[in-house]
Amino acid sequence: QPYPAPQIAGIETWLNSQSLTMGALKGKVVLIDFWTYSCINCVRTLPYLTGWDRKYRDQGLVIVGVHTPEFEFEKKRENVAAAIKQHGIEYPVALDNNFGTWDRFNNRYWPAHYLIDREGRVAYQHFGEGKYAVTENNIRYLLGLKGRVVDTDATRFSPMQTLETYLGYRRAKNFDFAMRRDAQAEYHFSAMLPEDHWALSGKWQAEAEKLVAAGPGATLRFNFNAAKVFLVLGTASGYPLHARIKLNGKPVGAFAGKDAQGGIVVVERNTLYELIDQKVQGMGLLEIEAQEPGLEAYAFTFG
Repeated sequence: QPYPAPQIAGIETWLNSQSLTMGALKGKVVLIDFWTYSCINCVRTLPYLTGWDRKYRDQGLVIVGVHTPEFEFEKKRENVAAAIKQHGIEYPVALDNNFGTWDRFNNRYWPAHYLIDREGRVAYQHFGEGKYAVTENNIRYLLGLKGRVVDTDATRFSPMQTLETYLGYRRAKNFDFAMRRDAQAEYHFSAMLPEDHWALSGKWQAEAEKLVAAGPGATLRFNFNAAKVFLVLGTASGYPLHARIKLNGKPVGAFAGKDAQGGIVVVERNTLYELIDQKVQGMGLLEIEAQEPGLEAYAFTFG
């Protein structure tokens, strides 16, 4: 049942656009996309969104990316602007740093899509990845376009795949050691690391939403089940930092992710990095070793 679209409100600043309101957008078909730039699920939807923007903008579609941050660093305008450039986003993006619009929509998910008709009513919504053809056909229907697109989405989630895992103590799970909060500590790997669990070696500082390497050689292990491994990393100093990646105790070699070619990831800004690409889903033991202090690690996601 369509319902009146909540207002876009509490926005800190806009990118790619002047300030927009639902009133000003009436008469257009509007797609609200709640996203945040270091979320792999959001990143995987962006090619579809940018494609719809190119395809339907001149026919009355307005996409509004409402960027609602999961981590503190995602509140920075320059970080979001860099992500917009990286992904070729040309539609308006609103920085919803205080969750003003998120709360008005009573939203709970990244990504989340709300499709609003020309009368300003939410006519369709979808949470998470997938159903791209369904969403596009709803766009076409609201625009009054004939013909339907066919579902070519081959994305399927395996129930065996390791789940998203946060490392900061506020939401950390699946670790088998005593974590010292807001203090530097020396950690040591145990002999066994269960599936889907992680562990530390060397000097680390555990903070609410991240771990920070407190010395060179600080190492993080994860026993995962996936084809791809992504990790949100950052640099505490703002200067480039380096980390060495191993898989199953050996140089990562041909299984290096796109951001870890040659077995080294260079962390120049706070964002999502692809560390491992095994091509097919399988078990693996990842090691990421900080080459300098100040490397920040936030959350693992898998694909």
